[in-house]
Amino acid sequence: MPNAQDGSVIIAVADIESTDIIDDMTPLALSDMLDALTNMVFVCVDGNIRHINTVGISILGASRQEDLLGIKFQSLICDDFADSIDDILDILADETDATPMHIKGLNGVRSSLTVKVSRLHDMGDNAYVVTAQNITNHVKLSQAVRDSEDRFGKLVDSALDLICILQDGIITYVNKAGMSLLKATSKEDVVGQSIEEFMHPNYQGILGGDLHEFISDGELISMRFVDISQNPIDVEVGIVIIEDGAHPRYMIEARDITAHNRAVTALRNSIENLEHRVEERTRELSAEVAVRREAEAKLQHTATHDGLTDLPNRSLLMDRLEQASHRAHRSKKKYAVLFIDLDGFKPINDTLGHDIGDKVLKTVSTRLLGAVRETDTASRFGGDEFVLLLTDLDTKDAAGTIAQKILDALSVPMDFDGIEARVGASIGIAFYPDNGDTAEAVLKKADEAMYEVKGGGKNFFIMAKD
Repeated sequence: MPNAQDGSVIIAVADIESTDIIDDMTPLALSDMLDALTNMVFVCVDGNIRHINTVGISILGASRQEDLLGIKFQSLICDDFADSIDDILDILADETDATPMHIKGLNGVRSSLTVKVSRLHDMGDNAYVVTAQNITNHVKLSQAVRDSEDRFGKLVDSALDLICILQDGIITYVNKAGMSLLKATSKEDVVGQSIEEFMHPNYQGILGGDLHEFISDGELISMRFVDISQNPIDVEVGIVIIEDGAHPRYMIEARDITAHNRAVTALRNSIENLEHRVEERTRELSAEVAVRREAEAKLQHTATHDGLTDLPNRSLLMDRLEQASHRAHRSKKKYAVLFIDLDGFKPINDTLGHDIGDKVLKTVSTRLLGAVRETDTASRFGGDEFVLLLTDLDTKDAAGTIAQKILDALSVPMDFDGIEARVGASIGIAFYPDNGDTAEAVLKKADEAMYEVKGGGKNFFIMAKD
């Protein structure tokens, strides 16, 4: 490091002011040792930079040491207070702790530093060694916080969010916004208190210890404070380290998001309420649709079934006959129609009454269903007339077999609480396509065969002639 008077070499790093330990070192060795340091180190004489290490050259935006030699260090300081001081190095040399400040390098890039200045008495009254640590990545809101916070108090106090300084878990400084947030009437209500006093019970212990793990660029931590009256406050917290060491100091920035969270909660509740109402209305509509479908099914059933026996009525029978005709035509198979007229039903109605007559018709319906297959249709055609549709027959004899089963079933007396009733049946049978190529034609042939049975003595069956 060249001396302004005689070219001798002087080095000063941190608090080392004696050169006894390096008397035997060459200038090149001294320069190499300075360049090995991770902090910026430079010497100023009469305010001008006389020597600077490699780290300093990089921070101040130069490509080589010669670009910086002779430049006044004070001209690189961006902070307003530097303009109002004649010799800032002389003032900073009286500070026992490092001072934060902003430096603008030759390349126009701003850096945030903590600067420590020591006098070099051997080189004259205006010779200083300056060591600086680059804290650019750690500075968030306040770019120039130092021990005496008074210098930058106005800037911090004008912030809209809580800002406080924390050391060993104790609040050493709080701004006006912080006092307002915590409902404090004086700084004494906050300064000197443990940060735990203002932490919600669910979050206590978080800010009382080492906060290094919470420090990251641009990351905010959601937590909950309480004010003087223990009212909860939802906040987002940012943490910046402003002085490291055995007892580090942290700057805490807290933004009140209570109103935001309440709005989000209200919106969420509104959405949940709306979803609940939609679900409820959907259930109601589903129930209404189910009831409507059930009603429609009942109406459809009523329109196609006999009200007394619940058998398919004439309308549904004719529809199934038409369908059976189409299927039989395609498959080249037969179907049979059995036209049944009850024998002896009118005397029962006349002598035993209509109630017994209705019970007889219901019993006849049950016995008819028991005599046919599930694929067949037993219908009430009207009064005491019934029509059976037997599909997919391979032979005509199968229809005769079912007719005989019906006669046997109806021959069994019916008992209604001690009242006995007997009926028989006259059955006419016709086939598709043997007796007609339409449903109406086959039904007519079966009806004619039934009347032939009536005229021949009743209670048996006849198959229509081809």
